[in-house]
Amino acid sequence: MLTGSLLRLPVIKVMNMEQSRCNADAKHIRHFLDICDGNWHSCIYVRCVSCKTPGYCNGPHFLYHPDENGSPCVLPMADARMLFSRIPEPTECLSAITLEQFQSLYGLYFAKEALTDKPCPCFALLRHQEASHYHW
Repeated sequence: MLTGSLLRLPVIKVMNMEQSRCNADAKHIRHFLDICDGNWHSCIYVRCVSCKTPGYCNGPHFLYHPDENGSPCVLPMADARMLFSRIPEPTECLSAITLEQFQSLYGLYFAKEALTDKPCPCFALLRHQEASHYHW
């Protein structure tokens, strides 16, 4: 019987208990990993420093790598944290840019694909790309 003393338990750090699954579906994750050869160091880190929809994507920032057609293939950082053994850092990626710079680079692509009016460019692009993986 314990009287007057506290039982001390080890503290275990758990990563983002709110997110238990990836935002992207399996086909998209496979496509992204194929494009970057499974190496996030060859991706570009996009910082969402002025997010207009905080909390919408389970955490800011995303990785992108151009696909074989030059279109941006994205992976939310929340997914990258779950998939890779090390958390991708902006300084360890091929480059790091802001969301505004990303939108400036791919503005015509977003307009062509009718993604300009969506609240979160990363998630709009992710859902658009996921839909393209399925040819029902």
